[in-house]
Amino acid sequence: MSRSEKTKAGAKPIKLPAPLFQEWQAILDSSGAAADQDVPIINALRKLAKSANDAWERQAQYLKEASKAIGRLDEGDRTLVREVVEPIVSSGYLACDENLARRHFIPLVEACSKHSDNATFVRLYEGYISIDAPCGHSFAQRALTVMATLDFNYGRRVVLDSYHATLDFLTHALTRLETQLAGFVIKGDDNSSTHVSLRIGTNNTLAVADMMNDIQYLTKAIHTLLSRYPQHAQKLFSSVDDGTDIPLFSQLFKVLFNMCAETDVYIKDCSQVAGMAIAAIINLIQDVSFARQLVLGWFFASNSEPVEASRRVGEVLGVAPKRSLVGERGWKDRSVPMLSVVRGLVSCLRYEILLSPCPPELVLVEYLPKGLAPINLQEILFFSIDWFCSRPDLEAPSRVIAFESMATWLLACKSMIRSSDGDKRIMASVSAAMKPENTDRLVHYVWDHWDDPIDAIQHKVRAIFEAALEVLELKASFFSEQELHQQFLIRLLNNLMQMDAHRKVKYALLSIVVPKLGTNAFFKADPDFIWKCIRSMDSLVLSPQITAVILGLLYQRIEETIPGVKFKGQNTKLVEKESTQAAILNWIEIWATPVLRCLTSPSEVLRKNVSNFILPPLFNICGRAFWYLMERLQLDQKNQLWSNIDREFRLHAIIAVLKVGRSLDIVDGNAYTLDELPPSARKISVDTLKQAIYHGDQQVRLDVLGLLCESRKAISPVTKIEMDILRQFIPLNMNCTSPEFRQMFCTHLSKLFLRLRGNLYAQFRTYRSCLSYVENKAGVDSRKEMMAKAEAEEAACRIEEAKEFLFWLLEHIGASLYPGSSYQRVATALRLLNILVKTFGVNELPTPEGFATQPEFPFLLPIGTPAMTKILIDTLMNPYDFNRAQALEILNNFPNPLPGIESRQDAQHLLWWGLDNVMSTRAGESDSGAMIFRLIFTKYVKELGYDLYPERDNRALNERPSSMAPVVFTGRLLDHLAKQVEAAKSNLLIAAQQHPMHGTLLALQYVFRELDYNNSAVAANLSEWKKVHQRALKMVHAVCDSVMDVLSNPSPEGNVPASFREMEEAIDDLIDDGDDADEESTGPKHQVILSCCWRAVKEASSLLEVIMSRAPVSNDKTGIITSSDMVDSGVLLRSLLTTIRHRGAFSAVYPAYVSLNTRMLTSGDQTITDLPATWLDENLNSLTASNISITRRSAGLPLCILAILSSERSTKKILLDKAMKRLFSLAFQEPPADADQRIDLPQVHAYNILRTIFMDAKLASNVLIYAADGFSLAINGFSSSSWAIRNCAVMLFSTLLQRTFGTKKTKDEHSNVNKLTGREFFTRYPQLHPYLLKELGAAVQQLLTQTAGASVHPGLFPILTLLSRLHPSVMDGSDQVTAMAAFVPLVMTCAVSSIFKTREMAARALVPLITSADLVQTILNLLDIPEAIGQNEIHGRLLQTQFLLRGHAYHPLLKDVLVSLLKHVPQAFQRLLVRQGTMSRMTYALLLDICSEFFFDCAWIRADRDPTFTQELEVVAQTELTPLRTVVIDTCLSEIKVPRKEAIVYGNYLARESMAKIIVWTALRGYRSSVKVVDIMFLLDDPDYEVRLTSMELLKKHMKTTDDGADALRERLMIKTYHGEDNLYCFVSAAQFLLSFESSELFRKKLPFTRVQYWTSLAERFQNSRSQSVAEAVLPLLGSVLAETLDEQVEDTEWTKAVIATWSRFVVTNSHKEITLPLREAAVGSIRFMAKHIFKYDQEPAMLHVQHMITQLLQDDDIDIRHTTATIVSDALLLPTPVHPERATELVYSHLGNVKYNLRMIQTLLQGHLQGEHDLRSNCNEELSVVKALFAKENPNIYKEDIIDVQWLFVNLDRLSLKNTGFAVADKDFIQKTFDDMQYILTLIKRYSTELMTHGPFGITSRPTIFLGAYRTLLAATLVLDMVNCSLSTDSFVSVVQDLDTAIRGVMVSTIHPLLWQLIHGDNGVKAKISQFLRRNGRPQYSSMFLLAPDSQEQKN
Repeated sequence: MSRSEKTKAGAKPIKLPAPLFQEWQAILDSSGAAADQDVPIINALRKLAKSANDAWERQAQYLKEASKAIGRLDEGDRTLVREVVEPIVSSGYLACDENLARRHFIPLVEACSKHSDNATFVRLYEGYISIDAPCGHSFAQRALTVMATLDFNYGRRVVLDSYHATLDFLTHALTRLETQLAGFVIKGDDNSSTHVSLRIGTNNTLAVADMMNDIQYLTKAIHTLLSRYPQHAQKLFSSVDDGTDIPLFSQLFKVLFNMCAETDVYIKDCSQVAGMAIAAIINLIQDVSFARQLVLGWFFASNSEPVEASRRVGEVLGVAPKRSLVGERGWKDRSVPMLSVVRGLVSCLRYEILLSPCPPELVLVEYLPKGLAPINLQEILFFSIDWFCSRPDLEAPSRVIAFESMATWLLACKSMIRSSDGDKRIMASVSAAMKPENTDRLVHYVWDHWDDPIDAIQHKVRAIFEAALEVLELKASFFSEQELHQQFLIRLLNNLMQMDAHRKVKYALLSIVVPKLGTNAFFKADPDFIWKCIRSMDSLVLSPQITAVILGLLYQRIEETIPGVKFKGQNTKLVEKESTQAAILNWIEIWATPVLRCLTSPSEVLRKNVSNFILPPLFNICGRAFWYLMERLQLDQKNQLWSNIDREFRLHAIIAVLKVGRSLDIVDGNAYTLDELPPSARKISVDTLKQAIYHGDQQVRLDVLGLLCESRKAISPVTKIEMDILRQFIPLNMNCTSPEFRQMFCTHLSKLFLRLRGNLYAQFRTYRSCLSYVENKAGVDSRKEMMAKAEAEEAACRIEEAKEFLFWLLEHIGASLYPGSSYQRVATALRLLNILVKTFGVNELPTPEGFATQPEFPFLLPIGTPAMTKILIDTLMNPYDFNRAQALEILNNFPNPLPGIESRQDAQHLLWWGLDNVMSTRAGESDSGAMIFRLIFTKYVKELGYDLYPERDNRALNERPSSMAPVVFTGRLLDHLAKQVEAAKSNLLIAAQQHPMHGTLLALQYVFRELDYNNSAVAANLSEWKKVHQRALKMVHAVCDSVMDVLSNPSPEGNVPASFREMEEAIDDLIDDGDDADEESTGPKHQVILSCCWRAVKEASSLLEVIMSRAPVSNDKTGIITSSDMVDSGVLLRSLLTTIRHRGAFSAVYPAYVSLNTRMLTSGDQTITDLPATWLDENLNSLTASNISITRRSAGLPLCILAILSSERSTKKILLDKAMKRLFSLAFQEPPADADQRIDLPQVHAYNILRTIFMDAKLASNVLIYAADGFSLAINGFSSSSWAIRNCAVMLFSTLLQRTFGTKKTKDEHSNVNKLTGREFFTRYPQLHPYLLKELGAAVQQLLTQTAGASVHPGLFPILTLLSRLHPSVMDGSDQVTAMAAFVPLVMTCAVSSIFKTREMAARALVPLITSADLVQTILNLLDIPEAIGQNEIHGRLLQTQFLLRGHAYHPLLKDVLVSLLKHVPQAFQRLLVRQGTMSRMTYALLLDICSEFFFDCAWIRADRDPTFTQELEVVAQTELTPLRTVVIDTCLSEIKVPRKEAIVYGNYLARESMAKIIVWTALRGYRSSVKVVDIMFLLDDPDYEVRLTSMELLKKHMKTTDDGADALRERLMIKTYHGEDNLYCFVSAAQFLLSFESSELFRKKLPFTRVQYWTSLAERFQNSRSQSVAEAVLPLLGSVLAETLDEQVEDTEWTKAVIATWSRFVVTNSHKEITLPLREAAVGSIRFMAKHIFKYDQEPAMLHVQHMITQLLQDDDIDIRHTTATIVSDALLLPTPVHPERATELVYSHLGNVKYNLRMIQTLLQGHLQGEHDLRSNCNEELSVVKALFAKENPNIYKEDIIDVQWLFVNLDRLSLKNTGFAVADKDFIQKTFDDMQYILTLIKRYSTELMTHGPFGITSRPTIFLGAYRTLLAATLVLDMVNCSLSTDSFVSVVQDLDTAIRGVMVSTIHPLLWQLIHGDNGVKAKISQFLRRNGRPQYSSMFLLAPDSQEQKN
């Protein structure tokens, strides 16, 4: 496929060339044979000739008609065919631009050849392959035509008849292109060609790209002719000797050799095809020995040994491979030109040549293994490819090709073996290279390169592995070595199973091995294999690979165990028969339990991945498995099944399984039942679904949503039960903070809408057909008529149900977009609305896919209404970009003009509202205003031609035509910007405060982004648009100039321009720190100025990016911008990047500079294309040209260089290579000793630039080849004399670690998940191995030569850090490049250092260097400590032992090593303990810590291992560890009780702390019967607080509160928290420990204090402590003590009430959103203990306050607090399953509404919260203030939606008033404040509604604060008017209500939000309540009596 065809990305073919139709018409008109003939073929051709303007589909249809018609012609129609059909068909075939279109002519060409000699086709073809044929086709198109012609019979004959001419044409065309290409090549200093793109730009321009495309397809065509039709080519090749075709082949060889050699000129595809063509020519040689010798002589033989064949061919043809191809460059250059040749030889030489024996005297080139005596060419090719594969420095494409070549070589071997027919000679030749050591190399390729950053390599090494296994299997079968091969596979399987579970290669290779070994081998190697695989699916990255293994294993098991079943992919279905039932059940049981364990796992990720990846394919092939799992999950919880399954997550599993079953239609909507206990096991209770929709786990809720929405059938009915459940589900889940949840929420509903639409189509069709049947068949068959009516009624009912649901959802979406709605709710609502628009349309339904016409639909969803339009426009002011963009996208689907905003005046007012926001200093408001401008420009200016004014001073101008409106509007917007720039130039402070530029610049961005430069309207006003663009570019420069003084200041954050000091007195105040009202209102002046400046630069550069990336560029009249504009823009952006010091500003400039460089590099203008490279040189030269001082990590200079490098599109990355070499060269230079440290050194800039390049994700795969140099540079930099370089080296080293090891997948950077194997690392970066070894050796030598190791080599720490990030590989061998053993003695020597950190880092680094096999011996060597060594070395050796044990002992697959460890290592420790008196206390403490961790705790024994082996280890441990434990316990018990000496002993507390650990472990594990928990209480009173703290923490972590001694321990802890603990940390630990104990009767025993005293003590400590940690510990403890008190029902009720009140005050006070998170968490912890009492003690007023506070905690900003509180509420209310916070909020509020006590108090509480904490007037005044602070004060809780509380407060007050008659008397103050607030808000709304749309679509009620205040007030007024007693209805009060009524009448519907309007004018709104109130008080109104006079409509006194 040609390049043009590739870019079509699957599009349909283009129409046929236009001139062709005129030619065809002429043929038809001039032919007598076609005249006046009504022949189908002629009719079809006439239609075709007249279809020049038709779509391709129509033209193709005519060709199909002609193909059918020509088949009906007979012998008498030859003339017609020859004169008409053949010329038309032949010319059409050759004239097609694409093969896709050409295929439609092939049947016609073939048919013509049967009716005539087709001379026209032959003649046209011969002309077509003429080198200068005027066919209008490129050489690539002609080459493609030749190849396409070879694909059908007649065409093949024509081409082969003209074989020589065709080959001659292709060769001469290739030669011509090579000559043309030479004009682009620049010769280097060594006269070698450099890359073409250096002449025309670093990225291929269109011209060179087309040339490369032509060369590639010409070469492909040559290769096709030579390889597919060798018999024709051999005739030509045989004539070489007589000289006939010498020039042809000579020229062809020369071109092909050049294409392979000049990899800097030709793209990879060209070189690869050339290599294959060369091999194809050689393959033509009949003499096998000559061909072999020619290959050897040309490519592989040493120069000292010339080969006769190559000499002879060179004499005859005058050609030979260039030295740049076969010499050092050909083998060692990063582009390896020889690779193309080798790959071609592997692919194209026939097997006889490849297996022909090599002469024994052959001397190979030096690059192949020395001493290699190859048997044949096939073996030489293996080692050649192996050479390339082992080169990590190759370019990425070359590496991919190298591995692909190895896979091709293996496939060739497989093919040779299969075709050998048992020939032992051939088998021996083929198998020569497949020796064990070479097989290991192939396996190592897979191991070492599977996780390569280049994804394609993974696929290639997989192919290598698969092919290698197949070749080995064939070889073993031939030589009867199946047993050896099986052993090899078993070893491979064991190695794979020992690999870390996080390695992707493990599972990929296991899936390949499955069919080779069978399933029994897997289960024999590990019976729990499936479980261990599935539990590793807690990583989304690994899940696909693990799924492939499991499914492959289970599918293989089907074939092995179920009779008669041959697995054929997903279409296989297991059908239960009597013969297969047991086998199927056994198959299910293999995986059912592991799957159920994962589905009930606490890990959400694991549950989700198993349900998404494992269940669907298994259920798909075996529906019985679904019911099997369902039956198991519904078993009684006492069943043995639940012993291995977590019953807490039973519902999770049920819903997950149901969801998958529903998606596969195993169950449907009819399976739901309303019965609480389903009558059948195959029915699903709706109660179960309701539990799921309110469940606290969001994955359960998503699964149940998927269950309701998904179905395999597109028109599967949506039942009423499903829609009712969705109504309950949707409102409470729209505010979820999880982006993934919201995404899946909308995805599931999208599927539901499609189902619903399809079902509605079907139902309406059924409805119409039934009615039609009734009408047409009336009286024919009454029974069928009744059935039809019933069916129609049912269909109508279903349609009505769906309609009600959709209308409800649309209304709910509109209401959810209220002002102040949370980001989550708005985002979800807009997504749903967008989905509804795409599914159901706005004004009409979109035609469903697959429908030619629009089918009838029963109703139209009212989306495009004026109300929805205004709501969406209001949403454009949302502070979040995503929501604004969503709203705009939806509005763009609305008709023009927008409904409800049709007139020009409405649009103008809306624009001015946007202007007010554009002028805001706040970024969020200005961005929203710019979005309004975008909407207005798109909908009204561009589409409707409205003449609108961006500014309010709209002077009357001349009328302009509507087509000019966009130009005029843009010009006026530029006028506005010009005024702002002038203001900034005159006074930057005033401009920043009153005329900020960033909003206007953003509006201009949107305007220019909306321009369609291909639109005829733009072309019609091209000159005007040119002027506008030129002006915009000038304004960008002006904006940047006006703010540069601030941003280029060395300290821009606090800078005020010096020019201000020369201004007038008002401006001089800028440098005064006095109180300034304006400064207080807008923010510090320097902050205001800085914000204005950097945002202006940000938006100006973005505007420049939009123009430069989109506007047509040309220096003639057709362009809008010129090349000089691009140059000027580049100069500006470079200046900004290199002079700005503000990070936000220059970071914002970077994308614009990248975009500009990208466009310049693809420009057709040579001077423009060369500029980025020139700029790069200038930037690099500037590093050393002058002493530039750029603080803050070189500021924007690294980004300036990175922008050019990342813009380079070519895979060669020439600029990157050039820049990296120069930067490394500069960075490696040592700075002068006398360098001025105040000026940034060139080396510092080089470091910073390199770091930025390595950090860039776009260049990630390209920079890895420089990582080794980067590490060397960083490690060297640690030794620099310059502090700045050392600092840069640290940052560069950190960046390189992240780039090479990847981002951390877990927090622990030393986890194996975050590591690479040493083999992988050094395979990728082999040059680092000797470097690190050398540097480490130097560092260790310095360590040994310095006294006591006090001095550390600067490079030691980074080297040890790097080594510590590696881990051993199961494939580690003796390869010198990757061997880790050489590092071991050096790292172990670091134990002598006197610096603790050095010893620790050495211990970490030693772990990956020691294999598990050497573990025990290494530890024994370390513990064999001579008498004379110092304490540091002893400590270092022990540290290394500790880390070795931690790194290996926990490995789950080790067995024999661990047994050996238990048998030998404890004895070594026992010998060391004897010498403990000679150790320092720190060393002794470390020794005891090791003993404690590995010989007392022994957690490593109980690690995730096979249970049988764990028991075996425990038995061995009991025997082997007892002597050591006895000694250690005796020592610790005796020493810890020794009184502390007054003299300070360093490290003594560490030793005693370690002793305490051992004693505690002894008591907990029962190692000695005389040491129990009650016997170690003395540790809690130890004089060293570290001992006390460690003992408490260990007991708290591992002791169960039911163990013996728990009461004694609790008593001791209570005493300590009462008055016995003075250490803060110990007190906190004791308090936290007490929380874990259950209630006891301690206070009834003789404690030294009473319950009252204990409570009082804790309360006083809580109130008086200045430590927050103490408060955080005590508050939950107070709740625990109070709960225990209430449980025991203490008789002192007054004290209990007082305590409840105190505790309530503590909790409420510390639960507010302003309180710190830890204290709020402590409050929740306290509530947890009191939860069951909170909802029980409703009679206590304090508890009601806590209940209300719980509702606030359920809406806390912290998600953990919300979910923890929801769990507490669920438990307290005895719910069957935990509910999510939104549901819990409703339940708590419902409980408050049902309270029967303290009604007056609760009324006051709820009324107070309903009216709000803040004064309405103050809030409104602040909101409407003209001057606002630069940054608004952030709400501590952005999650909470106050309107939820308001609505629930109203509901509860209303419910309580209805239930309790005494509740109806409202507080007078509440009434008065409510009416005052209502009067105020109505007056305010009316005052600001004088000008429509100037404050937004809903006036000031669009503002969240005002909206909420009005909402509160209206609800309160509704309550008051309902609740007031007639006794309060005085005349004055009635008068107030009448005034309110009058105010309400003055509010227009267009000036108030619909939700507020509904509260006023709804059926139960304020207006209705007022009317009722006035009527009750004798003032009825008759406003509906419209014919009465206004004064008669009111009752008069």
